[in-house]
Parts: sequence; structure tokens; C-alpha cells
Amino acid sequence: MKKITIFLFAFFALSPVISHAAVIKVAAVEFNPAEQNVQANIDGIAAKVTTASQNGAKLIVLPEVAVTGWIITSKKDSDTIPGKATTAMEKITKKYNNYVVIGLYENDPVTGLTHNAAALIGPKGYIGKYRKNQLPPGDFSTATPGNLGFPVFDTDIGRIGMLICFDDSRLQSLLVPSLRGIDILAMPIGSDTTPKFEKMSNGNHSTIANIATLSPWIGINTVATNQAGLVKMPQIKFVDQFTGGSSIWDSSGKQLTSSKAGTWTKPEEPTIIYATIDTKKKSVQKEFWLKHRRPELYGIYNLYKAPVDPVTNNTQNQIGALLIQYDPVNGDVDANAKKVEGLIKANPNGFNLAVLPFNSFLGKVALDKINIAKYAESLDGKSATLASNLAKNYKTYLLFSMPEAKDGKYYETAVLFDFNGKQAGIYRKSHLNDREQQWATPGNDLPVFSTNDLGRVAVMLNDEVRIPELTEVYALKRADLILIPAMYDGKAYGGEVNIPKGLVPAASNRGMYMWFDIAKYSQAFTLVANYLPKESNGFNASALYSLVPEEGFYPPNIAPNKEIAHQVLFTTNLQKNLWIDQQKLVVGRRYDLAAPLALDPQSACFKEWQKDSTNKEVCPKAVSGK
Repeated sequence: MKKITIFLFAFFALSPVISHAAVIKVAAVEFNPAEQNVQANIDGIAAKVTTASQNGAKLIVLPEVAVTGWIITSKKDSDTIPGKATTAMEKITKKYNNYVVIGLYENDPVTGLTHNAAALIGPKGYIGKYRKNQLPPGDFSTATPGNLGFPVFDTDIGRIGMLICFDDSRLQSLLVPSLRGIDILAMPIGSDTTPKFEKMSNGNHSTIANIATLSPWIGINTVATNQAGLVKMPQIKFVDQFTGGSSIWDSSGKQLTSSKAGTWTKPEEPTIIYATIDTKKKSVQKEFWLKHRRPELYGIYNLYKAPVDPVTNNTQNQIGALLIQYDPVNGDVDANAKKVEGLIKANPNGFNLAVLPFNSFLGKVALDKINIAKYAESLDGKSATLASNLAKNYKTYLLFSMPEAKDGKYYETAVLFDFNGKQAGIYRKSHLNDREQQWATPGNDLPVFSTNDLGRVAVMLNDEVRIPELTEVYALKRADLILIPAMYDGKAYGGEVNIPKGLVPAASNRGMYMWFDIAKYSQAFTLVANYLPKESNGFNASALYSLVPEEGFYPPNIAPNKEIAHQVLFTTNLQKNLWIDQQKLVVGRRYDLAAPLALDPQSACFKEWQKDSTNKEVCPKAVSGK
């Protein structure tokens, strides 16, 4: 606890003391650029930014490449930063005392390279820029990956960071600036995909949809702006359709406003949306994450795990899993084990995996340092034996969890049993919440268990889903499955998936957003077993979350609101033609920018990096010995 308290004090104390306006009006300005006509685009942007400024917006965000458009055949099709566009914006920001973020293809006059970039302009003129780090395949024919890291800029309305569109494809893009105390994320976007069932649609990735579930998980006020409607590109004889759906989110995850999402058959015109955010409003989720994260366990972030990783599993395993969802008799191991067996026995189909809820036979007992001796058992005790027998009797892998007593210490522990009831893997919860820290010892390993029948299996226990780094660590360790025994009431943290309507199929716009994101950003099928929810809306029910839910073919498979061994069927390593898979995720990741995620937050190196919030180097002073 002392270490955590010192870290939090250092984290906030290091942030520069600047008087920020807490409550501000922000605007997302949709704008479709003309191709190869920079000046016309600047004039059009200036008109829209002036309108938003006159309506009181203190931060105005334009879409990706709004200044230049997408087609770059010569230097005249791009701009510099600072350059024509920033000069035009300065006239407005100085007059209205506000801030503007614009997207453009930037020509670097020193290197001659082109970057997909965003510029921040304020009341005193040009402030700084960001260069897109995670490029999708289409960008590689035009732009060079960013070389500025993830800068955060101190302003009188808060600490502003920028990301651009496909940066959302890696969690670290949001985590790194968050460690620098970002207040507002400005995100220029160019999402030109619609649900797969839409006429003429052939894409399956939507950044504007993704940011809807990422903002609350990371706890950031977000202004995300997209292009909207049909955009003609006569130079290449092409018409593209941009979905709109621009959105503004507060740090608690509340969707403040969004524009309508358009389709090929019903395109929407670009518009301006407004909302008021409070940068002083704390994110409970972000505070939990910062307090309980354990960077000493995330060293794999800094390793280059491509192009060939020997632990990668490409075997296609057919999984028939039972997610055990029941209403427990709290504290009655025998009654609960009997009920679990009854649910398994009632399932008429074949299966090779069963996942039980958190503290599987104990129920929703609130453990503390007074009662833990009563409920904790050894791994050869009664509860583990009951679980082992279930696995053996029904010839299945089975994941079970319990409070464990071992060598005078207590742990929250999960055990994976194989078909023979033998232990195939043990995981001791590594990220303890405040209550657990009073009685439990944390585990110090993030194992992934290799099995012949299921592939590679990782475990998160209950509220560890609040720690986003675990998701990417398990991806880098090449997990095929992430199993989550849960005791989640739908209120303590998290919430429903709430993507603006029309951006993804309705069947994919459901479930709990953390579980939803874990599957997507680990590229591992995520299986959650929760106790029976008291509410009937079902978002916190047991469920299977697939790798690319926005595709529409694999929406969340959520259990009905009843006691059930909910069966889900799927095959691992089957479909490799989607916008992302685990190989692409790992190979394309900017591992060279991930070092802060694994740094000790009390180290001089981390403090130096955090304080110098626009420097891409992690600790140049420490390295140089200054």
C-alpha cells in the first residue's frame, strides 16, 4: 500500500502546475476535403472552425487528413507543420481564445518524408504536432510511421493528447499518453467502413466505433471526429463512403453526443456536434488502473515478437465450452458444487471446456482478513477435489477458482484441470483490489498454459479486467483463449457496450465493454463465467466475446438470464482475412514506443519521461548521466 500511495502522489505531483479551465465546450467538426486542393480545404475548414468558435467551442477537432485529402502525388498536395493550415487556424484561435486540432499529410522539409499528422493550434499560435504511429496497410503507400512518440501538450484547458484513426488498433497508443496525465484526447479519424451487411461495404474495421468502448476503459475525455457521407476521388475514379458517427465522451465513459452514422444507401452530410466536458471530473476506472497496475510484470512489452515467434500456436482447435452461470448459496461449498454439477449434467451436447465463476463454489462471500481462514483451502482440499472430479467425470478441461491457503499465506487462485482431473495450470491473482490487499498475497507471474486440446490459455480473475495492460501482455504471450471467472454485478465498474447506432451491426453492439475489448485487443477468444445477474438486460451475463465483433459474423454470445451451463462453439485460428489477427497485432505493434508501460513509476527515468511530456525519449538525462 505504501508503494502505491507514493506512486499516486508522485504521478499527480509531477504534472506541471497549470491553472486549467475545468468545464469547457468542445466541438467535433466533420469535414470532407477535396483531393489535391489544399487551399480550398483550408478555406473550408476556416469557415467551419469560425462557426464552431462563434458557438463557444474552446476545443475544435477536425478529421484525419482534413487539410490535404488522401491523394498525394507531389509536395504541393501536402502541407508542412507549421505551414499554411496552421497559419490560417492561428488567426481564428487568437481571435476566439481557443484551440484547434487539424489532420493532414505533413511534408517534412528536412527529411523529405511524408507523415500522417495532426497539429494543435491555440490562442498564442501553433503549439505542437503528433505523427500517426500505427499505420494501416493503405497508409504505407503514402506515409512514414510517426517518430515523435506520444506527446501530451499542457494548455489552459487541460493536457491535450492526439491520436489518429488506426492508432486505436493497439491499446498502448492510449495507455502511454494516459500515463502522462492526459485530460483530453483529440482524435482525427477517417473511418470509411460500414457494417458488412450494408450494400457495397467490404471493410470490417471502424475506429469511430472502437473509440466508443476504449474511452471509458482508459478513462479519457475524448473528442473523435470523422468524415461523413460520399466522398468523390475523381483522380482515381473512386467514390468512398465515410460513416460519420463523430462522438464526444467524458472520462466516466458517458457518451455525451454523436452524429448520425451514414451508409452507402443513406449517406449523412458532414455536421458539427458540441458537448461540455469537465476535465476536473475524476475517472474512477482510470484511478483504479493507475493504482493497481504492476509494470514490473509487463516487460514483454519491450520485446520484438516478430516476425516468427516460437510460442505461436496456429493449430485450429474446436472448442465446445460451457459457461457456468448460477445463483449460489453463499458460503455453502457442497450445495454450490452440486448445483454446478447439475447444470453440467443437464447439457446434452459434447463439450471440452467448462468455466466456473469467481470463487466457484464459495459464491459471493465478501472475504476479509477476519473470515479468510474459514474459507481458504489448500489446492488438495475439498473444493479443489470437487472441481477435479468434475473434470475427470465429464472428461473436460475445467477452470475453477478459490481462495487458497499456502505456506501461511492466502491467494486468490485459479486452477485449470485437464480431462483426467490433473492440474494443467495454476494462476494466482496478480492484481489485487483494495479489499483483497488486506488479506491476500499477489501472484507474481502472468502464465499462459499450453494445452493440446484448447491451445494456449490465459486467465484473468474477476476485476483484473480493469487493468488493460493484461490484455496486450496475453496477446504478446500468444494466448488463444482468455478465461475470466467473474463475480460482476454490473455496477462496481465497467458498463454496457454503447457504440453510436449504425456503426456496427446491432448484434455486436452489446455486452460489457471491458470484456468486449479484451477479446479484440488480445485477439484471443474471451470466455466469461459470471454468477446469475439480478437484472434482466443481460449485459453482465456470462458470454463468449470474439476477436472481431464489429465484423457482425461473431457478435458477443451472451447467456440468457437464467441458471445455465451456457454452451458456446467456435474454432481457434480459423479466419485470417479480417482487418486484424494476433499475428498482425503483434508484428505491427510499435514495440519501440512501449517502454514507459514497463517502467517503475517511482524511478527517475519514469518521472523524467512523464514530466517532459512532449519528449519521445524515455530518459535522456538518466542515460546521458546529466
